[in-house]
Amino acid sequence: MGVTAAHCPGCGAALDDPAAFVQEFWVGADRHFLCWCARCELLCTVVVAARLVSHEPEH
Repeated sequence: MGVTAAHCPGCGAALDDPAAFVQEFWVGADRHFLCWCARCELLCTVVVAARLVSHEPEH
């Protein structure tokens, strides 16, 4: 995930603004991105997990 392709998960603004912040770090096999959006001031961590196990609830 390059900064030029990154978008805020809150408002959708591009995170290539010089005031925005994206920092990648690893926890085990998972990639984490600490993001701060200058437009909506959202601070969040986006996790790209190596594997996700889930279920679909009954409809």
